[in-house]
Amino acid sequence: MSALLKQPSEPARHYWKLWVAPTSQQTNQIKTLPSAEQDRVLMLHPKQNDHVYSALKTAISSQNYQSITINAKLLSNQQQHDLEVLALLNNTLLALLGKRRSLNSASQLTLI
Repeated sequence: MSALLKQPSEPARHYWKLWVAPTSQQTNQIKTLPSAEQDRVLMLHPKQNDHVYSALKTAISSQNYQSITINAKLLSNQQQHDLEVLALLNNTLLALLGKRRSLNSASQLTLI
């Protein structure tokens, strides 16, 4: 047991919080965080939306991000699903803002 305690600890993983294309309201929300948390926030402002999916796959796979926040409109439904699964496997919180829940069969019947 004491041998385990003497081993050098590796740097903390899941250190960063990534915000993709934050709105001005979200940027103000980030500015209200304590300074220790502000230092851990990265903001990504993509110039081309077609590169966002591959960039997020790489970011999640790196296991350096505690959470990733993105507007769901920037991704297709299939991309959202793929990223959710990848995030789950890599212990990363993926927050898809503005995502509409898919209707299950019970919800669809109530609409009819």
